[in-house]
Amino acid sequence: MRISVLLRGAGLVVTLAAAVIVSTLYSFNHFRAYESRFDGRCEPVAGVDGAEDLQLAPSLGKVFLSSLDPRKSASTRGEILAISVSDPLAADNWRDRTAGQPAKFRPLGVSYFEDGDLRRLFVVNDAGKSVEIFDVVESGDLEHVETISERRLTSPNAIVAVGPRSFYVSNDVASGRDSLLGRLQFVVRIASGEIFYFEGGTMRSAATGLRFANGVAVSADGKQFFVAETAGQALAIFDRDPQTGVLTFAKSVAVDTAIDNINLAEDGALWIAGTPKPLSIPGFQHDPSARLPSIIYRYEPGSGALNTVMIDDGAEISAATAAAPAGDKLFVGALLENKYLICDLPTR
Repeated sequence: MRISVLLRGAGLVVTLAAAVIVSTLYSFNHFRAYESRFDGRCEPVAGVDGAEDLQLAPSLGKVFLSSLDPRKSASTRGEILAISVSDPLAADNWRDRTAGQPAKFRPLGVSYFEDGDLRRLFVVNDAGKSVEIFDVVESGDLEHVETISERRLTSPNAIVAVGPRSFYVSNDVASGRDSLLGRLQFVVRIASGEIFYFEGGTMRSAATGLRFANGVAVSADGKQFFVAETAGQALAIFDRDPQTGVLTFAKSVAVDTAIDNINLAEDGALWIAGTPKPLSIPGFQHDPSARLPSIIYRYEPGSGALNTVMIDDGAEISAATAAAPAGDKLFVGALLENKYLICDLPTR
């Protein structure tokens, strides 16, 4: 009798565990099929490792691109490229713009800031758990200005600059995204993500309780702040005080995708990239021949409309992490690819 009871109890535990696993996989779209849909046309540009993030510098006619192959050893140095929008295949586009500074450099999120004659690029450096600030010269070359780090910045991911030396940076999970605990927190959607605000030489917490805090953006008038909750499959929107930088939660927009980086277009719309199957990423990381779907969204803050611009089944690009419009072109990057896309956008 006791053995029978124990067996029934063990069976119940196994059944419940299986149900939880299947439910989690369903919630992350693991069993869902995606068909490609895009009204424009894309061309791949090969030979660029891990274009995790992209930022348009309109006055320079260039797109800054963070390049890092995460499949290589942790000691491998990443690069920042400056792609000419008018001549994306020019030989100069493949040149690292950082002049080798800092020596330990694994770039993720990037943010371009311009005020009069001052041009700066802010870069999240995973190697140092830090933010690197560069001056940008006319050619697109970068001159390293300073490194900013803080003990609470354990897993920096994305960044948006709001001044010559002020910015918001996302800390995706407190325990670190590459740790076993961090991966578990992603799967069960633990809200340990945080936004930090650096201004006046100090860094303070600006928002907490985020389910893997990822891409960030600020509206052109400085009154709204946006952050992608990758594990939460949502876009969190905050009211922002331009004078103090204080953020107040306003609302959350559900997005059926593990969204990543956010780019603010000149018309105020947000361009958001992501993959609807994030739990397949570890397998893709070990098998580059596999395919993962990508989805690109355009969100209009004024109307609240969320439009799907592109769905790709992985044939063009797998697990997109960034999308940046430049006129009638769209640049699309992905951390785990050795290429990026340049797409002709359809006329709206």
